[in-house]
Amino acid sequence: MAQAAETFRVNGYAETSPQDLADSIGIGKGSLYNTFGSKHELFLRSLEHYAGVSLHELRAVLDTEGPIRDRIRAMLTGFVDADLADPDRCGCLVVNSAVEMGPHDEHAARLLGRSFDSSQAVLHTAFIAAQQAGEIAAEKDPKALACLMQSTMIGLRVLAKARVDRSRFDAAIDAAIMAI
Repeated sequence: MAQAAETFRVNGYAETSPQDLADSIGIGKGSLYNTFGSKHELFLRSLEHYAGVSLHELRAVLDTEGPIRDRIRAMLTGFVDADLADPDRCGCLVVNSAVEMGPHDEHAARLLGRSFDSSQAVLHTAFIAAQQAGEIAAEKDPKALACLMQSTMIGLRVLAKARVDRSRFDAAIDAAIMAI
């Protein structure tokens, strides 16, 4: 699944041909259809795989020791660093798919919604724990903070595709951290 997900991430759904997928997976085009049914089915399975790996990585960053602000900064900076290190700026398959497929593909939209809900839940849990530990003021809403950080994360990933200056990312990250 990882190879197909990478092919969709690099090319997008519309620009990925069945031959591109067969080549990336290392099977014949006929086997691709026999194994996965359709390009769309393989896309959904690849997207689900990618979203699961991304959620695991998010949990790994947020489950580390240290103040919540440092962990959130590490999360946001990690996404920016990874996206800027990619010379082609291909971005994140989940974010790219939300833009490309979400508006007109009901199956993809449902899967993307579950992915966004899951990542927001991980952030929400981290903010609740930080609030209980006294790191966040009692009047702050952990769910709203989770929504803000997720929106910031998505926005940063879109900006990376636009090749904006690093200072814009740093300013956005600083502002997000100040909101905590």
